Amino acid sequence: MHGVTTERLLFRTATMDDTSWWMEYINDASAIRFMPFTVGSEEDCRFFIQRTLDRYAADGSGLNAVIERSSGKPVGMTGLLTQVVDGQDELEIGYHLLPSAWGKGFATEAAVACKEFAHTNNCHTSVISLIDHENSASQAVAGRNGMVLEKDTIHRGVPAMVWRHRF
Repeated sequence: MHGVTTERLLFRTATMDDTSWWMEYINDASAIRFMPFTVGSEEDCRFFIQRTLDRYAADGSGLNAVIERSSGKPVGMTGLLTQVVDGQDELEIGYHLLPSAWGKGFATEAAVACKEFAHTNNCHTSVISLIDHENSASQAVAGRNGMVLEKDTIHRGVPAMVWRHRF
């Protein structure tokens, strides 16, 4: 999705240099409460970004650094991820925003851009978002993105809800 733009956002490929600003996410307990990370862990920060870089190399999917066009400031990491859910290959819209970017509609704007990119480029017959049962903010974003709750599952040993939009 490198180079995709929306009214307010620009998507670009993530790099290890992004650790400098991604620490804001890792440093916030409420931001990482649904993630297997330790607050303030630079190792977890590097791991998060390296996992994205590894996904790019493995199958071309992965999160993107999302930048506010007007200010040039990063707002988060969002993108399309290949996931295996209940034994099936799925295309997930993943979104993680910096706490300083919360409440401004960036997550929905970025998630909609991912859905539209997947549809326009015939990436899959549907998109999903895997969301923790207690993550009401992400559930709201999925709903605004036209997704519906399909089922509960266990993903990587953790209970999750599967929200889906079919094309």
